[in-house]
Amino acid sequence: MNLTTKSLLTFFALIFVVSCSNTMEDADAPQTVFFNQMIPCTAGPDYSDENMRKFVADWNELVAVYDQMVWAGGYAPASGQQNGWWELQWTSKEAADSAWESWLSREDAQEWDQSSNNVLDCDNTQVFDHEFHLGDPQSGLDWKSFATQSQACRFVNGASKSELMADIALFDEWLEEYDTDDPYTYGVYLPQDTSDPNDFYWLNFHQTFETMESGNMNWYENGAEMQAIFDSHTECDDPELWSSAEFKNAAAS
Repeated sequence: MNLTTKSLLTFFALIFVVSCSNTMEDADAPQTVFFNQMIPCTAGPDYSDENMRKFVADWNELVAVYDQMVWAGGYAPASGQQNGWWELQWTSKEAADSAWESWLSREDAQEWDQSSNNVLDCDNTQVFDHEFHLGDPQSGLDWKSFATQSQACRFVNGASKSELMADIALFDEWLEEYDTDDPYTYGVYLPQDTSDPNDFYWLNFHQTFETMESGNMNWYENGAEMQAIFDSHTECDDPELWSSAEFKNAAAS
């Protein structure tokens, strides 16, 4: 996979304005807004579980120097999609840009990229940048293997990001009230390319497809009022399913 960016999208830097009156508790709060990149990938002729494990291990050795890469993972099609996705999570756009510049200048990285396409071929002409909002960062999910449901969404009735953020706050309250024992959290991806036909992508992260089914049942039984609030501001396509796995976690290193 070629760690290069097409710069299709411009991401504004995440700036934390911290007043002197902030408590230590606030300062220690986990980061939940990141700069995330999605890269489309297809399995090559030599794709297998064993080869993919080596692919990920070799890639981790190469990117170990980029300490501001917070997380990386992959999404394999589970509902008939044509391609999967490789996701990179960074502390900021500046950190990502610096890492890409370094990667492109490294002979070892470029040699590995060319030799690994027969296992997984990621399109280096398409790197999609997003402002990423993570739900509960302490959800209890084991990110090494998880199940994802994604929906592409657009604003309606004059709504914008501000209404979405307000809806997310209400959804967090709903989750507290109707919490289940199954690990769950969500991610909201706002594309930074104004030509993207969608205003945001909503991803639900569950431990397995079985717990996803029970979570959807909980929503069906208890979420009608919250769904109506979402519907007043957004319209979303039918969900797609993805078998998902963690490839890198800086916090666990």
